[in-house]
Amino acid sequence: MEFASYNKFVTQRGYTYGYYHTPNPNKGRPTVLLLAGFPSTAQDWSSQYNYLAKHDYGVIAPDMLGYGGTDKPTDADAYRAKPMAQDIVDILDKEGVQKVVSVSHDWGVIVGTRLVNYHADRVLASVFIAIGCFQPNPQWDWEKEIQHYNKTLGYDIYGYWDFFAAADGASLIEKNLDSFYSLFFPADPTLWITDMAPRGKIRPWIESNRQAGLPSYWTEEDKRKHQARLMHGGLQGPLNYYAARVRALDNKDDEAVPEENYKLNMPTLFVATLKDYICLPSTNEATLRRFCDDLTVKEIDASHWVMFEKPDELNQVLGEFLADKV
Repeated sequence: MEFASYNKFVTQRGYTYGYYHTPNPNKGRPTVLLLAGFPSTAQDWSSQYNYLAKHDYGVIAPDMLGYGGTDKPTDADAYRAKPMAQDIVDILDKEGVQKVVSVSHDWGVIVGTRLVNYHADRVLASVFIAIGCFQPNPQWDWEKEIQHYNKTLGYDIYGYWDFFAAADGASLIEKNLDSFYSLFFPADPTLWITDMAPRGKIRPWIESNRQAGLPSYWTEEDKRKHQARLMHGGLQGPLNYYAARVRALDNKDDEAVPEENYKLNMPTLFVATLKDYICLPSTNEATLRRFCDDLTVKEIDASHWVMFEKPDELNQVLGEFLADKV
């Protein structure tokens, strides 16, 4: 990050977070909070971070729990959405930032959504990239979700989650890391339909060390640098985001969220990634429209990894939304 300091802070529940921060040099412009997902450190936001900082926005980009310079608890219970959202609020309080524009991608979206559910007074606007909001659901059942999507779409969508949540998932991926990368960051995004989403497909891919080449947005060196950042502390922490959802660890917290808190009462942007075959644009947009009256939708012809594949286009979309709505 060109303009950032990297800070460390211990949150109320005792976890040390590392985060990049560029203070707002212009009080007329807000601070933007960048929440990454799996398997991303804050560095995956580098293009967006630098763009925002150059345009005089304050920016905070934490290494999320389990990643980079942040603690990596091995207990999946630590990765419940409500306490992770509180961790982020603790960082905002530490930096004296009262309100932010929350920008989230992948599993960062569940934390971004809980910021709205529990701390709406801290959120000026919300941006969800690839995935729409992940609202509380006290009846969440991963098995039922699999069955639902299989019936309605013809494939499992979340079928790979059980492998990620398995006791040997982290060790197998670490052993065959290039195989995992060739599927999770595919040269051909349709591999997600055939070899990742269907239940039972990803395990034999990883176990056989199958390879499928580099995506166009990375060189071999880019991939190695990304792997080095991800493997700082291993994969058990990052994979616990899946374990927590497969085991429905959020359900008890979700029971206590009033339904009126589901509403996104702020300007909201959904960036739909048209070549994402797991986080489907149509279903995610429909979810957001249930809960948001002031919704802007922008489509980008890219895979799930739009921040790598089309960073300039994503930056333009973010810049226009911030100028128009915040």
